[in-house]
Amino acid sequence: MEKVIDVTTARQQLGSLLDEVYFKQETIVIERKGKALARLMPMEDTNEHAPSKKRQQLLERLKSLPVIAMDQDPTDVLRTLRAAKAKRVKEIDGG
Repeated sequence: MEKVIDVTTARQQLGSLLDEVYFKQETIVIERKGKALARLMPMEDTNEHAPSKKRQQLLERLKSLPVIAMDQDPTDVLRTLRAAKAKRVKEIDGG
């Protein structure tokens, strides 16, 4: 999946973007005034750097996390996450 962001956002959130590229294996295109300037892509894995099974499981869990926009109210985000967790627990308990 390819995500497109502007230069200002890339400058402000570089660390987070690098985490997304590395851990979620996403590709990010950086634009200025609607023109694509650069693409952040994960490095190709070699055999010695292949993710372990435990790391693969962690990556799958990270990919399932919701994407939170900078303009969202943190309280609303937490309420939504808690409601989703309660729903999953209820489904597991059979109720």
